[in-house]
Amino acid sequence: MAPPGTDDYRIIASNLASAWEKKYEQTDESEDLTEAISHHRAALTSCPLDHPFRPLYLSNLAGVLMSRFDWSGNLNDVKRMWVLLNLANVYHTRFRQTYDSEDLEKAISQYREVLLLCPPDHEHKDKLLMNLGLSLITRFQNFGRMDYKDIADAIKHYRTSISLMPEGNPEVSSMLSNFARGLSLIFSRTGDAEHLEESIALSRSAVEYPFSSARDRLKAAKNWTVTAHATRHSSALTAYRKALSLLQRAIDLGPTVQTRHEYISGRDIEPLRSLSMDAASYAIKSCAYEEAIEMLEQGRALLWSGMRSLRTPLDHLHEVDKSLADEFTKISQALEAIITTTADTFAHDLAEKRRLSGELDKVVLQIRALPGFENFRRPIPFHHLQAAAIGGPVIIINLSSYRSDILIVRSNHPVVHIPTPTDFFDRVTKLAHQLSETRTPKSYRLESKTYDRVLRRTLEELSELVGQPVANRLMELGIPEQSRIWLCPTSVLASLPIHAAGPLSSHNNVKRYLCDIYVCSYTPSLSALIASRSRNLSGSASGQPSLLIVGQPDESLPGVDSETRSIECLVGGGSVTRIAGKAATPENVIAHLLMHPWVHFACHGMLQPGRPFESSFLLQHNIHLTLLRIAKAHVHTAELAFLAACHTAELTEDGTPDEVLHLTAAMQFSGFRSVIGTMWAMADEDGKDLSEHFYGKMFAADAQAASYEKSAKALRHATQRLRTKKGISLERWVNFVHYGA
Repeated sequence: MAPPGTDDYRIIASNLASAWEKKYEQTDESEDLTEAISHHRAALTSCPLDHPFRPLYLSNLAGVLMSRFDWSGNLNDVKRMWVLLNLANVYHTRFRQTYDSEDLEKAISQYREVLLLCPPDHEHKDKLLMNLGLSLITRFQNFGRMDYKDIADAIKHYRTSISLMPEGNPEVSSMLSNFARGLSLIFSRTGDAEHLEESIALSRSAVEYPFSSARDRLKAAKNWTVTAHATRHSSALTAYRKALSLLQRAIDLGPTVQTRHEYISGRDIEPLRSLSMDAASYAIKSCAYEEAIEMLEQGRALLWSGMRSLRTPLDHLHEVDKSLADEFTKISQALEAIITTTADTFAHDLAEKRRLSGELDKVVLQIRALPGFENFRRPIPFHHLQAAAIGGPVIIINLSSYRSDILIVRSNHPVVHIPTPTDFFDRVTKLAHQLSETRTPKSYRLESKTYDRVLRRTLEELSELVGQPVANRLMELGIPEQSRIWLCPTSVLASLPIHAAGPLSSHNNVKRYLCDIYVCSYTPSLSALIASRSRNLSGSASGQPSLLIVGQPDESLPGVDSETRSIECLVGGGSVTRIAGKAATPENVIAHLLMHPWVHFACHGMLQPGRPFESSFLLQHNIHLTLLRIAKAHVHTAELAFLAACHTAELTEDGTPDEVLHLTAAMQFSGFRSVIGTMWAMADEDGKDLSEHFYGKMFAADAQAASYEKSAKALRHATQRLRTKKGISLERWVNFVHYGA
């Protein structure tokens, strides 16, 4: 037999079912029909929700269930009820795949017949009533077909269902939320405010029901936010806060970052991916700018923030209660080892993770009981997040289908709001799609004229949408040209080269891009930028920093040797260590990172679409230093990383751009304060040219004074010099980006 879950398994199971059906046609034996149902159900159960043949397997099962229904005419009412119920459930499930109104009508008809046969005290009557009510509401939602009798029936079935549910039933949140969603739809038709208020009350109960899972309660919270946002209900911000709190808890249920990423990129959670941006859009509409920023911070880069919470600085806690600090560190390190594991030990990891999480929760409660630690590991309030702007303004660009906005965060100043055009969301989404699609085909190569045209149009439109409005407002605020600014884009904006938006208008008609007027850096979140500035560098050597070069030349990268020799000349050979050839192993590279505050990678960067934790540096043939391995490292003395490799700041197309899962972000998380990466593939020859200009600028005045804090300006200088080289296309200089402090 083929392994379960494979196409071969489904084909074999389906063929076996057909064979039993043929036998039933000859024998009229119910056992043959039961075997056919069993195999059809096996084929369906092993079929993913988005599989193209799933509707076929549903139809096959529905057909054989209908045969059993026809055969069951001589059964007693209870057995007949079960046959009908199975059939109704299949029709309703198939409707969710096909959206064929006939399937929904059949489901409603079968549910009503089951209800007539169902004993008053049947243990599953609550689910039956809920399914019938949900089907009636679904018919209205999709086809607008609901008369007032249907409305009354749906509400009656929902209420009776809820009254029958036993206390402690984990399905209560889902059932309450379904009722709430139904009442919301009814309100949209009738305008009866009582239906809206009851919907909100039920949503609140669903979210707060303690016996349901965090993920079921999260779905209920999402439904609450949709209703409250659409109706401008006073509970909207409360709903968003509840949902964001549950979102992190739901993700943390996964024992490893791999399983967490699978959950966050899965189909079920797709409606929740815009949660923090939608929450911020509502807060901004209410002029609650600080709360909008808090919610963006709470609901984005969740995989990084979940791991970062296990590395919380404990210096002050050590002074107050050393034993609690040591216990927190011990449990956190054990949890991180599980979270970042790649071993196939899911059951063990899940059990151990639950145990350790319980222990950590108890320690956190003890820490919060200490004076001054009441907010330990709670969402970060704005007055702390504002510290991210101590080195210059942070420009947050929020992208939501409700509305999009630009917020400027400055240290010790109120948040500044820049409105955007009403079509901002659609235009940005289209730009990101076009740029990605042009770069995706196998025929794409560097210096593509098609890509150059698309990129040029993208930068021009970004100039209109973001670059010019931001530059104008910064000037109005008195932020002088050549100051540093940080860009914090959300959603698909994170895949667009906002730093190169332009050309911008100029009084002397000189072509200038945003990065010519201001020194641009990126940050995944405000807390990531704060962490980059606050890391302890007590172990760093004074004077000229030592540099590690990881260079791996091959036939496709012939320029790596000249690139590394050039760097050695500029930095000084005595301060440089190079790892290449067979010495370039993940273990050796990580060990040397701990001894060198600066690192320069000159090798292949490998992107893994859909599997971002497997994106990597190719150290030698079939030997990779993966994103996950980098994230596991604790490089306490790290300062600057220059990633002269392809795709190091490119987001994979897995539907989670706000998680910012690329090699540049991993280097920043592991400890590096400043990181230079690439948004797409880079030309081999650009490595040498850019490195010469970059390190030449870094060490121009005094090698002893070289600092990672100068790296953003040095990169800007290097890309400007690269632009003056004859034959350099737009994509080659736009490619390079700076992250961090």
